[in-house]
Amino acid sequence: MIEAMHAFGQLIKQRAGVLFVDTFKTSTDGTIVSLAIWESKQAFQASWPELVKRAPSQEWEVKPREAYMMDSI
Repeated sequence: MIEAMHAFGQLIKQRAGVLFVDTFKTSTDGTIVSLAIWESKQAFQASWPELVKRAPSQEWEVKPREAYMMDSI
């Protein structure tokens, strides 16, 4: 799963408007979190329809995937 997430992160990095992409693992319970920061919501929305087709399989996940869209404040 981690290798697939790193590969997906490399794919995301190739898209216009991406500022940061990385994958993290918590030291407490091993939860894996990917973070992507885009220059704008529009840049994300323009890229996501193609990216989602190549996202890592959810069947590897222990619990349902969570996704959050956040705005800078």
